[in-house]
Amino acid sequence: MREVRVVEREDLSRSELEALLRWLEEAFDDGPWRPEHWSDVGPGPHAMVHDDDGTLLAHACVDWIPVEVGGRELRAGYLEDVATRADARGRGFGTGVVSAAQREIERRADVGLLATGEFGFYERLGWRRWIGPTSVSEVDGPVTPTPDEDGYIMWLPLARTPAWVAENLPIRRPRRDPDEAW
Repeated sequence: MREVRVVEREDLSRSELEALLRWLEEAFDDGPWRPEHWSDVGPGPHAMVHDDDGTLLAHACVDWIPVEVGGRELRAGYLEDVATRADARGRGFGTGVVSAAQREIERRADVGLLATGEFGFYERLGWRRWIGPTSVSEVDGPVTPTPDEDGYIMWLPLARTPAWVAENLPIRRPRRDPDEAW
């Protein structure tokens, strides 16, 4: 397995960030991303695996967000932008970057969270499906239920996750961006 490099966003040069943005847009095949989306994504550590020539093979990053679970606030490490280059899939690179990101979440958060439709990949790494109702806090104050996200949120219980946290409780986070609630 190639080495996973974990780096804070502020330690990436402008050209590295621009290259990462282009790579992610291509990996997700949904670019170009709105500038607001990129400015909100990935402020925490980025876990990356590169090929011998420096080409990015896989990426994951973490955003640190406050969440409310059953009416109580927690600090969550929110796993974002997990991708592996198409020709490098099935070789453990995705598992490597997620595992490295999980170690960061375990060190700095009360709970891990992510939104996905790829349950099997994350379940084998210890993530569990959140079955409680989801919602977001809007920038201007109101709370908006997000039933389209129900069933697509996963959580990672950590050693420091309070015992009262249960996956059937209501969960809320600040709205991610206008197009993507979670």
